[in-house]
Amino acid sequence: MHGVCLKLPFKLLIKAISQASLRYARGINMKYTIVASQGNKEQRQHSSSLVPYSIYDCHIPDSFPNVPMHWHNEFEIDYVLQGKGDFICGDEHFPVSNGDVIMISPNMLHAAYPSSTMNLHYIAFVFHASMLGLESNDRSSTHCIRPLITGQLRVNMKYDLSHPDYSVIHSLTETIISCANKNNPYDDLLLKSVLLQLYWYFEKSDNLSSFQGDDISYSSLIRPALEYMTYCYMDSITIGELAAKCAISSSHFMNSFKKAVGCSAIEFLTHLRIKAACTALTETTDDISTISYSCGFNNLSNFNKQFKKITGSSPREYRKR
Repeated sequence: MHGVCLKLPFKLLIKAISQASLRYARGINMKYTIVASQGNKEQRQHSSSLVPYSIYDCHIPDSFPNVPMHWHNEFEIDYVLQGKGDFICGDEHFPVSNGDVIMISPNMLHAAYPSSTMNLHYIAFVFHASMLGLESNDRSSTHCIRPLITGQLRVNMKYDLSHPDYSVIHSLTETIISCANKNNPYDDLLLKSVLLQLYWYFEKSDNLSSFQGDDISYSSLIRPALEYMTYCYMDSITIGELAAKCAISSSHFMNSFKKAVGCSAIEFLTHLRIKAACTALTETTDDISTISYSCGFNNLSNFNKQFKKITGSSPREYRKR
């Protein structure tokens, strides 16, 4: 239901990155899992020591309604093939369209949504920092790669026709996608070399953002609430509880959440629940009312209404499709 995966299954888009989160998830009994648990960690990871990358063909909303806010500890490069949409990366919100290249650093909260008038089709290339020489102690790794991972260094995330280096960034991105699709050791060698070239362009001085390492962003502030909703979406959750997770007032939380995610916390929670329901409708034979209640809806009528609003079809139609 998440589109065609070109290498590995891509049924789980929301992942927690900390070991504490994984231990927390193991203690929760979730029937319709939409996050990575320890039991399926190996199958769901984006990279391994042998093949340190994955590539995904993403169609929104044809294959899934949207990509809700999530994060992972790998780098990600997205290449828009067709259509229009909106991306949220950290505290930045921006539209995307044909040909755009988006660079997402590890541990950065990000999401993708189609536009109201057009679908969105993009390729997501997700890879481990080892492909950029993270394990090395040379000065390029120390000063150029590690700061991206820790958040001490931030670069522009969107590259389109207006960018002076767009033509070469576009060409390098297409080469990376081509090599990843071939999926063999020989082309992995070229892939790594092209990745280094691409990040040289990303880190040119005019692409560096004005981010200060000691700033507290809205996305960082609400991360505990996002993580809690990801694991406990099936429970009854209040704004007061979410605000307490972030150690801020309810009004401050609602304002920060809206600025970071682009929608209210309740809207985001509804999307998580509908996404879990989509998984259940696709992968189980449970009846619709059971799925509705197991995904956090107390009213079947409301579930049907919200499901159609987000997916464009009823639960029954979605299951048939």
